[in-house]
Amino acid sequence: VEVQHLELRDAADRRVPIRVAYPDRGTALPLVLFSHGAYSSKDDYAPILDAWAAHGYVVVAPTHPDSTKMGMKRGDPAAGRTQPQRLVDMKLVVDQWREIEQRVPALQGRVDTRRIAAAGHSYGGWIAQTLGGGTTADPASGATVTTGRDPRVSVVVVFSGPGALPPVLRPEDFRALSVPALVTVGTNDLAMTPGLTGYRLRRQPFDFAPPGDKYLLALRDADHYLGGTVGRDDLPKQPDGPAYVAEFNAVALAFLDAYLKGDAAARRYLERDEVGEFGRLERK
Repeated sequence: VEVQHLELRDAADRRVPIRVAYPDRGTALPLVLFSHGAYSSKDDYAPILDAWAAHGYVVVAPTHPDSTKMGMKRGDPAAGRTQPQRLVDMKLVVDQWREIEQRVPALQGRVDTRRIAAAGHSYGGWIAQTLGGGTTADPASGATVTTGRDPRVSVVVVFSGPGALPPVLRPEDFRALSVPALVTVGTNDLAMTPGLTGYRLRRQPFDFAPPGDKYLLALRDADHYLGGTVGRDDLPKQPDGPAYVAEFNAVALAFLDAYLKGDAAARRYLERDEVGEFGRLERK
């Protein structure tokens, strides 16, 4: 796997750092856009992104404005208002793909931009879901917002994303997610709403989504950061963390292979009920 760090500029000349991970061989490689969690950065998910790249994907992760690497203070409520910029960052990668190829010559002619997945962790899971067609609500008017959808994105991976968080995210907003989707959650995931465990909240993107090519991976005892292995560099590492990551990657790659590469064996893999020691799969 090769990794390159670049910087793009949006229409407002705002800088958008990106991390590009790709295999050193292969052609017609699908593209995966990855959106990090709140306050995290493009550099906090290497055990996932590099594993996907080694498996034959080009994985591009921007660093969004709410990252501490961009000057945001952890806990600053302004982080919750960066959704529009996050969506711009993800779409910018595809919009400027030819420029990226010019700056990374090893990628020229090797990527199939007709096969694109959006994936994300936590806040980034919401971004991935939105790119795949999930709607949001304007908290001032209550109107449904549909402009986040990008038709170039054909599948999504929602990794410990938020469930319903009114007035911005309502159950009906998840019902607009029509593309194939994998939702993942830890049974000890991070809670956000009173009276609802993190597990119950963060499986809602699966529960509320319409049936058809939807999968849920639940990792027993896993927390929001898979045992401190991704998303944060300041948490203690848990002994089971590498196993959580391995089982997450196994299912995520099977899902991507099934829907971006048309791999029949991967589709059969997704029909199992258990994965490794901790993972359990549901589907609808």
